[in-house]
Amino acid sequence: MIILVGVAHVVDLKRQIENVILQENPDIVAVELDYGRYYAMKNKVEGKMPYMYRKMSEMQKKLAEMLGTEVGSEMLTAVDVAQAMGKEVVFIDMDARQIAENIKKRMTLREKLRIYCSLIMTPFYHKKLTEDDVKEVIDNEERYIKYLREKFPGLSKALFEDREEVMAKNLKSVENKGCVIAFVGDGHLKGLAARIPDAKIIKLKDLVNKGKESMGFSYTLSFN
Repeated sequence: MIILVGVAHVVDLKRQIENVILQENPDIVAVELDYGRYYAMKNKVEGKMPYMYRKMSEMQKKLAEMLGTEVGSEMLTAVDVAQAMGKEVVFIDMDARQIAENIKKRMTLREKLRIYCSLIMTPFYHKKLTEDDVKEVIDNEERYIKYLREKFPGLSKALFEDREEVMAKNLKSVENKGCVIAFVGDGHLKGLAARIPDAKIIKLKDLVNKGKESMGFSYTLSFN
């Protein structure tokens, strides 16, 4: 059995992640990381990456800072909880260097210029995010992903389709070991569900908006 749990890489969901692992008690905990990225995050190691990949990472880090958390803290929490419980940990994502190479290869010059302008002009750099801002993004996630696919098809393929193929393959390769719970960005759920139709799905909305009622979770955003 595979359970796919949608998370947001810039939102603090540590308590919810701890609870869902304890409740599901899986044999394997999988995370949307490759081992190299996990090691770098755990040890706060900075690496050299292509410009476009670096700019997107900077924006993600900026958003996390605005929300009082750290990029990837949900993945580190999942690994820490799994290790404390004696569970096997599996890193299912594509190697970061290959992701960066795919972004570079698939994006046209026009697309690169368009996203460069979008990153530079993003309002997130010039305002403090509120809880309503975060909820609005979560509630309209599919609309934002559709926009990304239409405006940046090369980037979208590199960030979604290419990686989801790898993640689905890696998850299926360990499914025979027992129950697998996988923490992935909520935007990957649709693509992974299409590739693993028998998987149980827990959406980010369930953790944030309905978690307290349906799963006994509590959710708090931290704002500085």
